[in-house]
Amino acid sequence: MAEAPHDPGGKVRLRLPDGVIGGATFSDCGRYRQALTRDWTPDGAPPRTVLFIGMNPSVADAAASDPTCHRELMFAQDWGFTRYLKGNVLDWRATSPKDIPADPALACSPANIPALVEMACESELVVMAYGKLHKRYAGLVAEMIAEIATTGRPMKCLGLNMDGSAKHPLYLRKDTPLQDFPLPGA
Repeated sequence: MAEAPHDPGGKVRLRLPDGVIGGATFSDCGRYRQALTRDWTPDGAPPRTVLFIGMNPSVADAAASDPTCHRELMFAQDWGFTRYLKGNVLDWRATSPKDIPADPALACSPANIPALVEMACESELVVMAYGKLHKRYAGLVAEMIAEIATTGRPMKCLGLNMDGSAKHPLYLRKDTPLQDFPLPGA
């Protein structure tokens, strides 16, 4: 008997805006999503690409968005980008953080951080937007930040939480300014 497909929870799926082409990269088992892409670059123009790094993926795929990805896409468009890439510290698909495996090795597949680095290399700018992760994932956050920093791409955020983590963009005002993301020990 075949295993049932992975259900990340949440049921809110938003239609992609007109003219936006979507893409996504999932693990063979469907539990992990390493990359989400949205492209609205005009024909003949070079793309202007921004990467957002969130906490973990939810229901967004090539054909539909979720509220967080939709909000980030709006930020990207407002800033003049024509291509949006989305990756996450953890690539386990779950709408609720309580449904993310407690074991960091299960919550983040071996393919995830290399995928983030690859997307960062394609981007003009990396926006940290992962919110407050449980402290058990601190090692993964530190590894991800260090690996993204090696790309030399500017790292920004939409503000910092009290614990120093990057604010999650879903509930921020659309005119929230970008600020430099402070690298540990810098």
